[in-house]
Amino acid sequence: MTDHADKRRTPRTLLACAVYYSDGEFHASAVTENVTSNGGLLRGTHVVTVGMELVMLVIPPSRNALLVQRATVRWVADSRFGVEVQEADCGPVGELVDEEELLGPLSFMTH
Repeated sequence: MTDHADKRRTPRTLLACAVYYSDGEFHASAVTENVTSNGGLLRGTHVVTVGMELVMLVIPPSRNALLVQRATVRWVADSRFGVEVQEADCGPVGELVDEEELLGPLSFMTH
C-alpha cells in the first residue's frame, strides 16, 4: 500500500461511524476509520475503483445523518479506500434539523 501521509492536506480525526455507499449499480456498507472536513478513509464491503463517484449516507454517533451526493474515490487498497468530498455536495438528513446546523459548515467532522 502506498504511504499517503505525505499527501495529506488536513489532519485526520479517528472516527468510527456507519456509512452506506452506492454508485447506482451496487449498494454497500462501510465503517469510517478516520475523517477530515473534505474526505475520509473507509473500510467497505464492496470493492470500488479510483475515480468512481459514490453517493454516501454517513451516520456519525450522536448527530444527524449526512448525505454526500458525490464522493470521489481517490485511492484503494483491498477493502479500504479514501474518498474526497466537497462541502457543496453534503447536507444533513432528517426531518428535524437545527437551524444552526444549516447555517454552519457541513462536514464529516462531528464539530
